[in-house]
Amino acid sequence: MGREMAFNLLSKTFESLPQDTNASFVVHDTVDQSVTRFLTSNSSIFPGRHIVPASSPAGVASLAGTIVTMVPSSPEVKEVYQAEGGIIEGLQSLGKPQEKENKTLCIDCTTLDPAASNDVASQIKRLGGSQGSSDAPVWDYIDAPVSGGVVGARAATLSFMVGSDSRASFDDAEPTLLKMGSRTVHCGKNTNGLIAKIANNLLLGISMLGVSEAMLLGTSHGLNPQVLAHILNTSTGRCWASEINNPEPGALSGTKNSPPADRNYEGGFATRLQAKDLRLAMSAAQQRGVPVPLGQLTASIYSALGDNETFKDRDFSVAIEALKLALGRDEFK
Repeated sequence: MGREMAFNLLSKTFESLPQDTNASFVVHDTVDQSVTRFLTSNSSIFPGRHIVPASSPAGVASLAGTIVTMVPSSPEVKEVYQAEGGIIEGLQSLGKPQEKENKTLCIDCTTLDPAASNDVASQIKRLGGSQGSSDAPVWDYIDAPVSGGVVGARAATLSFMVGSDSRASFDDAEPTLLKMGSRTVHCGKNTNGLIAKIANNLLLGISMLGVSEAMLLGTSHGLNPQVLAHILNTSTGRCWASEINNPEPGALSGTKNSPPADRNYEGGFATRLQAKDLRLAMSAAQQRGVPVPLGQLTASIYSALGDNETFKDRDFSVAIEALKLALGRDEFK
């Protein structure tokens, strides 16, 4: 997860605990420098509190009763949980999972292939001696992908879509999730949170391309981008991609919103990640035979953008820049 989510989780966890508690906040990242920066910047803010670095995911599992993970996609989730030195290995080192003091809840906020998530969940539940019940298993894993972007992460206003076979596990996870966000929704069984997130990001990609085309159409005819954005955002075209994350630089000047477009598309939701989420959406649609003609077109466009060095690491609203290149007949390669 990003530093904004991590800081909110850290600060609100300590705020909820007595000053003299011995409870520890355990951190791990594959990049050692990220852990060092996190420790350095927060140890002085929370003097006397225990912020403990772990050398591996297994180390986290041996120390923490609630684990929150967030990595790029399916391969990384498998590595973090199932590989040597992973969380499952750490859980097994604790001994018999039926012992209540070994209770562990894993909350994964990654957007990944639902089948891969379900495989991890099934393994943890099986090793924990549970196939799912109304009571929270001693060991459990739930999917809790997130929506709200960098702005929501910073302001702790994120929304979490939660898939959990056990309602009790959702209830146990909710206080942790609300330290990083303002809304949680129990979507049903394991992987339902992921399906909800994938459906949301399918619509997000489609709407961003639609807003990009509308803004380019208007401005190419001489319309002031602020005027056009105001019209869209007070009319039937209003949507998040226009009102909060408008792709045209300067379109939201004078409003409370400062989208990545105003910062050369830096500091937002990377185009390559949007492309990844659309691939997941296409796979999910194929599994159920759902027709997604707009999704297929959007996925193909973002696939090209996500492979392009100029666009892949910038906010996905940079799609409008590719359209502008096409307008100038200098199509991106």
